[in-house]
Amino acid sequence: MTRRQDSDVKEMTQGQLRREVMKLRDKIRWHRDLDENQRCHHCDLQLYEVLPEAKPAGKMTEPEEVILRKCEQYIRRQQCKLHGCT
Repeated sequence: MTRRQDSDVKEMTQGQLRREVMKLRDKIRWHRDLDENQRCHHCDLQLYEVLPEAKPAGKMTEPEEVILRKCEQYIRRQQCKLHGCT
């Protein structure tokens, strides 16, 4: 636990902690249960939104062709995991 970022946890009541745990579990399950065809970098950003820090995560700043090349590489790796590569 990062002390500064998670200092709010120390101040939470038992009920607030329960709600926080349920919110986190719901978002993690939502992310886990996405159909592979639905998954996108935006899904990761939505997962990170449940964190209390206001720091934006993973903004896409690279040129489109670099982003698409990385996406293609990711898709190939996933296909290899599922079907094996030759």
